[in-house]
Amino acid sequence: MKIKLTEEQYNRLLVENDKDFLDGQVNFKHIGNKVTPFIVKLFNILKEKCKDCPFDKMMSMIKNDFALTEQEATLLTYNFNNFNAKNSFIEDFKEVLGQPLVYYGKFLYDMNIPVYGQVNGMIDGWAEGYGTSYVDFLEQIGNGDVEIIADWSGRVDADTYDVEWSVDDDYAQDQVSDIWHEYDEDDLSDFIDRVSIG
Repeated sequence: MKIKLTEEQYNRLLVENDKDFLDGQVNFKHIGNKVTPFIVKLFNILKEKCKDCPFDKMMSMIKNDFALTEQEATLLTYNFNNFNAKNSFIEDFKEVLGQPLVYYGKFLYDMNIPVYGQVNGMIDGWAEGYGTSYVDFLEQIGNGDVEIIADWSGRVDADTYDVEWSVDDDYAQDQVSDIWHEYDEDDLSDFIDRVSIG
């Protein structure tokens, strides 16, 4: 016995019969997790207008022209390129209707980032030089022919509330490299607890 489904029923079944992305951690309200007729139209338009565009331009077009979120546009751009790579540029995306979409999105790992700060201040000291007179010594100061001596026995006068902070990129990269060694790929529960999806 054959049953005929409307397009709306078919689209609903495509979404309902499969797990959401990342076991339900990610849901998209405008697209499901498979290629729907809407996505076929979108991909065909993208192929016609922008098939050789860079990733960010494709993503921007999908987001703006189809009023989708940035996350949805990112996922669809990735899948458009993925289908093209596997099928040597598809003529009509109807041939991939119903195929699953691959999740692709931004992941964020919660960690402490090392920083360093630069504080500017003042301390007592002097410019030291040799000369035959005050005028001679003043000329040496003008020419930079003196040594600057700081008196570290005193207090540094500094505004510590206006520190210019910067990320210590080398140390931060070392920390990120160490993350991979901290977790067992067979048990990612601790890792997943520190990751959010953006």
